[in-house]
Amino acid sequence: MSEITLIVARHGNTFNSGDVILRVGARTDLPLTEQGHEQGRRLGESLLKKGLTPGHIYYAPLRRTYETAAEVASVFSQNTIEMSAEEFLTELDYGQDDGLPEDEVLVNLGRAEIPCDESVVKDEERLKEIGRSALEAWDSRRILPKAWRGLSNRVSSLGRQWREFADSIVQKAQNQPVVAVTSNGVARFALDLLSDEGEKPVKQKLSTGAYGVFRFNGSVWRLEEWNVR
Repeated sequence: MSEITLIVARHGNTFNSGDVILRVGARTDLPLTEQGHEQGRRLGESLLKKGLTPGHIYYAPLRRTYETAAEVASVFSQNTIEMSAEEFLTELDYGQDDGLPEDEVLVNLGRAEIPCDESVVKDEERLKEIGRSALEAWDSRRILPKAWRGLSNRVSSLGRQWREFADSIVQKAQNQPVVAVTSNGVARFALDLLSDEGEKPVKQKLSTGAYGVFRFNGSVWRLEEWNVR
């Protein structure tokens, strides 16, 4: 079996400089900004320079991921690239926080962390600080904030879903690289393809418009690059 390549990419920007930043989850279906479209094209150009011409691009059924996938494909205009939606790549649903400004989300996260501490509940800046710590634990160690515990079942299934997705690619024995365009909350769980925990990067979060490259050598998946922009 020849080596198989999987490229996991995060969609481009959905906010312009100066915009109020929202918590963009499964319910918040935003299009890319002009810069986001450019990030998609640059992502494709980066793959082209490395000789990674995709044979198939999968994307979450959301505008931002589809538009990013389309921009990547546009770089390879001389090649026929299949594109299709893949449900499991859809970003997490952040419930009441989905679509809210990040400052409000931080307050909500902080309030859920210490629901009985009246001295803190009325201090919005302190709540933001606590919420920021909870969010950092999620981004760095995948510890769900208490406010998002309803996501636990979905989160616990993502590693398995990435492995099943990767297995399907291996079974198809596709000679050309495969690209999967998703969002921040889902992309990090692609690292569960790695059998060696020590191979996982310290920073598991992907930046907007960034990607990681996985290689399957016939027995195990290895991480070649992560958070490439």
